[in-house]
Amino acid sequence: MTKILVWDIPARLFHWAFAASLTAAMGIGFLVDDEQPLFQLHMLFGIVALFLLVVRVVMGLVGSRYSRFASFPLCPGEVVSYLVSAAVSKTKLYMGNNPGSALAAVLMFLLVPALFISGIGFGGAALEELHEVCAWTLLAVVVLHLLGLVWHILRHRENISIAMVSGKKAGRTEDAISSAHAAWGIAVFLVGGLWIAALFAGHNASTATVKLPGVGVTLQLGEKGAGAGQRDTRGRDHDDD
Repeated sequence: MTKILVWDIPARLFHWAFAASLTAAMGIGFLVDDEQPLFQLHMLFGIVALFLLVVRVVMGLVGSRYSRFASFPLCPGEVVSYLVSAAVSKTKLYMGNNPGSALAAVLMFLLVPALFISGIGFGGAALEELHEVCAWTLLAVVVLHLLGLVWHILRHRENISIAMVSGKKAGRTEDAISSAHAAWGIAVFLVGGLWIAALFAGHNASTATVKLPGVGVTLQLGEKGAGAGQRDTRGRDHDDD
């Protein structure tokens, strides 16, 4: 088999930007005290992840062949069979997402909005607890996904993480996508980059607020100002993941 194109440029841009935003949001959320000014970036990066997820939903509906949600092999029987075979023998090779990575992706895509809703501070203690549960669940999904990636590389001698850089995997010519969609990649990069830049530009560290570009909504990010002696009445978890 030869190397064929399976992931276009928009898919690869999303993958790495989403991974980076989640890493930053979770790293700050777990390691930085919520009273520190740096903690405000926890919510900002979470909002970036949510914005990227909106872009991914569009790609899942009208994107390239393996980006579309319709290509995800999520039939329960196939998922169970894949996970069992992954533990005891070599698994079937997939051109796009395999059942394990597809399941991990769907769980992440569901957890990010749940984290945002439970973290913006309007639901009291109950949603704060839910936010914490969702955060640990997301961390577990990410760790299992990475372990599955390492296991696949060792078992199949195929470094599939490279495919999200080059866009290519070993396969049959008829299984390739038709184009890398460079023009769409540039459009996604420019529009997404401008929105994210506007988000950070709309962040006011002194008041711990951010104005969402194109939405006009201002969110509180935690403390209402540097050196504030009282906590915001909406609690610590003014973050989205």
